[in-house]
Amino acid sequence: MDKPVVYVLMAIYNPDLIWLKEQLISINNQDYENINLLVCDDCSTSITEKQIYSYLEQYITRVPFKFIRNESNQGSNNTFERLTQAAAIDCYRQIKESYFAYCDQDDIWECNKITTLINSARVKNAVLVYSDMSIINNKGEFVSESITKVRKRFRYYEGYNLWKRILVRNFISGCCMIVRSDIAKAAIPFVSEMQHDRWISIIASIYGYIAFVDKPLVRYRQHEKNQTGVLKDIIDKESYIKIRIKDHLRMLENIKGIKDISKEMAQFLSEYVEQMEIRCKYAEGEHRQLLKMLSYLKYNKATILFEIIAMRLPEKAFKKALDIIKSRNL
Repeated sequence: MDKPVVYVLMAIYNPDLIWLKEQLISINNQDYENINLLVCDDCSTSITEKQIYSYLEQYITRVPFKFIRNESNQGSNNTFERLTQAAAIDCYRQIKESYFAYCDQDDIWECNKITTLINSARVKNAVLVYSDMSIINNKGEFVSESITKVRKRFRYYEGYNLWKRILVRNFISGCCMIVRSDIAKAAIPFVSEMQHDRWISIIASIYGYIAFVDKPLVRYRQHEKNQTGVLKDIIDKESYIKIRIKDHLRMLENIKGIKDISKEMAQFLSEYVEQMEIRCKYAEGEHRQLLKMLSYLKYNKATILFEIIAMRLPEKAFKKALDIIKSRNL
């Protein structure tokens, strides 16, 4: 049986050149043979197009690649959407079974990453497969063999209809997944207020089976510029309310406004939006909402319990609680 073609979709913006080199080498060293690399630069200011292309020529020697550049800075979500559109057009021309693998500029892939994910997709007839990841620091030194050892409440799931879990708390990282090309194409346009990997995973869970490979196939580099992390950019009550509640609420409302969603999803979103609105009111001082907050413990016990207690603390004590959670990766 012919091997499916895998499009590695890589977004670049002001990369650390040492980390970019290591990522490119890890793509070039994949033991899977049928790979195409598509790279899009989001108008970097620290590196020129010529420099990026030179890096690609130097370190991508075994894999065909294409390089494109946005006309203006679009952000990672829009850049990955453009990459998805470009790859969808190319694989349509080839008329072959194909998958997309989303790629950051600062991680390192294990050499058997794509082979392992493709094998799992075929064995389990999955539309999306993802793996665990190990953690490295900015020097490339191992911090942990699994993200679950670092983030204590992090859990992985496998199966059908996982979209409810993904909406509440995403557990699928774009750098760790491959997705069938028709599923990724169906996710276009990507939803604003939501990272591309989360949205694609939701669409995938609607269409079919999501499989998990319990192996760390990516070395995820933790540094100060990561887009995700425990309570990232949250420093006080105001930022917590904005990022963890209001931004999440806008995300849900955007999805709710999409045409042709199922009745089950529409009902779930209506209930979830109502929950987030109550949480927002409570966080902003309407403590008479306590009984409703208590009724939400069954959905997300740790988070709701934190908000019930912490949102009534003085600002100084709230900040101290944040510091404890961040330091312990809770």
